[in-house]
Amino acid sequence: MVEAAQDILKVNGLSTSFLLREGEIKAVDNVSFSLKKGEVLALVGESGSGKTVACLSLLRLIRWPPGKIKSGEVILDGQNLFDIPLKDMHKIRGLGIAMILQEPMSSLNPSIIIGRQIQEAVELNQGLSGEEAKKKAIEMLELVRIPSPEKRYYNYPHQLSGGMKQRIMIAMALSCKPKVLIADEPTKSLDVTIQAQILRLMQALRNDIDTTILFVTSDLGIVAEMADRVAIMYAGQVIEICDVFKLFTNPAHPYTKGIMKSIMALKTGERLNIISGDPPNLMALPTGCTFHPRCDYCQEKCRTEVPQYDDISGEGTHMVRCHFPLGVDKTQAEGKGK
Repeated sequence: MVEAAQDILKVNGLSTSFLLREGEIKAVDNVSFSLKKGEVLALVGESGSGKTVACLSLLRLIRWPPGKIKSGEVILDGQNLFDIPLKDMHKIRGLGIAMILQEPMSSLNPSIIIGRQIQEAVELNQGLSGEEAKKKAIEMLELVRIPSPEKRYYNYPHQLSGGMKQRIMIAMALSCKPKVLIADEPTKSLDVTIQAQILRLMQALRNDIDTTILFVTSDLGIVAEMADRVAIMYAGQVIEICDVFKLFTNPAHPYTKGIMKSIMALKTGERLNIISGDPPNLMALPTGCTFHPRCDYCQEKCRTEVPQYDDISGEGTHMVRCHFPLGVDKTQAEGKGK
């Protein structure tokens, strides 16, 4: 664990909406979390929970119209990225925060050799050119364990497998020497064997170059293997943050517990546990706690009052957005919610 390390990235009260004719979609709603230097924070949630929109918001890649970052701060090494003129954000994208996108097949230019695509990132972010930039691009291919990098430099994307393309995307991101690397479900479209190879590669790179990673996923198996801490998202909000051991042994939010129960059922061969109901319509969110229509522990207060984001550990290590967090004395929880 890296508890003693300083926060390299802080996100405070981030809210992003999409303003449509039909109404406002609150894709990210008052999200706060931080990353310490050298750690892996997993951002976990089902499809539509706001994970990718939150990451794009960090880099100010939300297009207006219809998307708009409505409030919040993103502080990288003490500098609020929302105070920087938008035209200067290219200096942050890459050197400050780099992002590996979900679909390597559609993220690479099919008409340009992969070595040249990496070299362009090197030239833009490291100021190298010519043979120096080419040499650095080949070094990046070597870093991500691509065999015969001098030959692969001249390959086009269609000549590579899905796993190789993902390695190229990782090489492009790391060529910028970013302070923070965002990996947005980098193994989603890959088969399980290639997934395992990519995860081992990212673990090795983390150790080799001391990278800080925000790992976006909906796979708790990946969370168990990769993460130091975990942030759970639901309906655009972070509803629980804790270390990975606490997540699997003592989750405090009913939604998190529901996810854990479904995983445990798969492991033990018992009947699959499911969370009843459907995720809410982000254009017409429920009153009070957004999870209350699906919650087995719902009380009247949950239907009417929005829960605060509370520290149930007393040390800032376990945050939860719930009136009655599991495993916490209810009278104490009620007192904090008043």
